[in-house]
Amino acid sequence: MKKIILFINFVFIPLAIWANAAQPGIWRAGGTGTFNLLFEEDTAFYKKIQMKQEQVSIQLYKGFAVVKGEYWMYNHEDTSIVMRAGYPINADFESHKNGSDLTAIWFDEMYQFKVLIDGDEMDYEKVEVEEVNSEFVDNYSAKQWYVWKNEFKPKALTKIEVFFILNTNEANVREGYDTRSFNAFIYILETGATWKNPIEKGLIKIQLMDGMSNEDIKGYASDLNLSYNSAQNILYTQFTDLIPTRSDNIALTYHKQIDEFDFNNIINNKDKYYNDIDRLSKTQLNNSNLTEILKFDSPFDIPNTSTNIIGGVFIFMIYGVPILIGLIVIFVLYWIFIRKKK
Repeated sequence: MKKIILFINFVFIPLAIWANAAQPGIWRAGGTGTFNLLFEEDTAFYKKIQMKQEQVSIQLYKGFAVVKGEYWMYNHEDTSIVMRAGYPINADFESHKNGSDLTAIWFDEMYQFKVLIDGDEMDYEKVEVEEVNSEFVDNYSAKQWYVWKNEFKPKALTKIEVFFILNTNEANVREGYDTRSFNAFIYILETGATWKNPIEKGLIKIQLMDGMSNEDIKGYASDLNLSYNSAQNILYTQFTDLIPTRSDNIALTYHKQIDEFDFNNIINNKDKYYNDIDRLSKTQLNNSNLTEILKFDSPFDIPNTSTNIIGGVFIFMIYGVPILIGLIVIFVLYWIFIRKKK
């Protein structure tokens, strides 16, 4: 009988653990978050610097995204503050699908990172952080960061600009063991809440490149409404006096993945792409009657197609076959045990 119990432990318990591999969500997306306070020694400056304004400009291409983030930071103190801030390179975190079901998101790697403070390019370093201060960053697990030193002058605005490129071509959307491959872009807005609240003014612009239009957007999730200016081919959202939370984070899927995608060629031409994104950041939105608020499906959903059948077969192969074999073996062992008793 002990052998039967050991068999159950070795077969069924690992299967239960294996189920976690099918956690729903978006994996290997191109994504990032707002730069934020990171180190324990900087706790004295917590909530003394305010993000007065945030503008994020994004150009989505088939296979990648180019991003420019601009942040106007105000020091409320009467003295200068010198501290380090970090920008997450890759991370995983929890989100909600349609405001309810818990999902996971994992974004991976930033390329050709560049940071400027008041127009001057700054040196930065790539660091490994074992444990992020939960007071600063909640619901967020990131091990690698780009870190630089900031000086915030008293009672003054400091402008921080960052540029980087993301590979969006390797993302998978997963529900159970059903998967679908899209391009995916993630922006974690909630990390902006680590600064003195609120963010007084914000604008996120997403320009669709490579001949794409709003019809190429497969899914969008955020409490922030997404508008579309067809004349400029720009999706955008604006906000005022925002204390960002998890529900404000942006998850977006678009277009199909590209086979044999040469991402190295993209990052080797960063100067061209950075010039283009810089122009977009200076482009004023044409708030004409060509602008409309769009509604999209959830990026976490997989349509009911043949992939679900494949997923069902996959689940049966993983769970059904081992369980069936296990039950047969248990029955045989039990039968042998009973016969020996007799």
